[in-house]
Amino acid sequence: MKKVISFAATPQNLLKITAIDKAFKKYRKEVKHIICHAGNEEDERASLSSFTDLDFPRTSHYISAGFGSHAAQTAKTMLDVEKVLLDENPDLVILSGHQDATLACGITASKMHISIAHIDAGLRSFEKYNPEEINRILTDVLCEYHFVSEHSAMKNLRDEGENSDKIFFTGNTLVDVLEMYWSDMEESDVAEKFKLGDESYILATFHHKENLEKRQNLSEITEMIKRLGKECRIVWLLPEYAHKKLIKKGLDKELSPDVLLSGPIPYIDFLALMYNAEVVITDSEGIQEETTYLGAQCITVRKYTERIVTLDVGTNQLVGFDFEKAEKAAEDILKGTLKPGRIPEMWDGKAAKRIVEVLIDEME
Repeated sequence: MKKVISFAATPQNLLKITAIDKAFKKYRKEVKHIICHAGNEEDERASLSSFTDLDFPRTSHYISAGFGSHAAQTAKTMLDVEKVLLDENPDLVILSGHQDATLACGITASKMHISIAHIDAGLRSFEKYNPEEINRILTDVLCEYHFVSEHSAMKNLRDEGENSDKIFFTGNTLVDVLEMYWSDMEESDVAEKFKLGDESYILATFHHKENLEKRQNLSEITEMIKRLGKECRIVWLLPEYAHKKLIKKGLDKELSPDVLLSGPIPYIDFLALMYNAEVVITDSEGIQEETTYLGAQCITVRKYTERIVTLDVGTNQLVGFDFEKAEKAAEDILKGTLKPGRIPEMWDGKAAKRIVEVLIDEME
């Protein structure tokens, strides 16, 4: 029997591994699939609390990189990953994500001569000195199998000299998860919890520290929310620490009653809020994918994105760190000027099935 171990560096990547684990069940007599959660975020355990409504598969190993610099967290993760790999002795390692922990897993497995597969390979923001971009590039260099979710990723890998025979266009495993929980999303009572009724609303969610910990950015976000709140109801979701920070500074009292401020909520409720919102304003990477599949208008307050298909095909708009531009884009959407979009090719809920079929063939 073959043994495969998947490493996920965040709860969002654990979502994608969940789809992979489900696809492996068809081959449970041939392959033993093991999951290791190798977290490297300071609030990793707090982040997991937002996914308690999901049926995650059992995690056999948990690795925490603790605190420190990129180098310190990478080094600690490598030592812990080595112990897991020596203990399990897998035939194949699957990586998901672009965190320091992802790269650490890749380096360690490569040094131990274990084959590596990368989900969402080839994504590039072309932000040269961004640590996550460095992780994406180096992880792909280490991998033998590259599973891509969009055409731009395939082109990037080919331009970088990767073997075309080992690049597989399989779709987006996050969509597989959305399909799994679609009926739960439709049955969510989150609108009642927020007392939204049938009213239109904007969903705003920010979690990047450069937005929440820089006083200027947080002030600009708050002012934007206050102005948009005069035109439409707003549900504003924040990480727990940022939510408490706003309340401690009394900024929540400056918001109108039409702005509903909240900490993290369960994932299925969050999907339902996105699905029914007039527009989603965010700085998140993953939400760009989710809104594109859900057909929700999305304004991304970031300078770069690695998910080019959400711009070219999907409903995503990239406005940089320009909160005035984000506000104007939201106002245009509220007035009916929507960005046309469609579901990207191969985002059909069968990505994990394709990935596992390829890996079974390759391992045989």
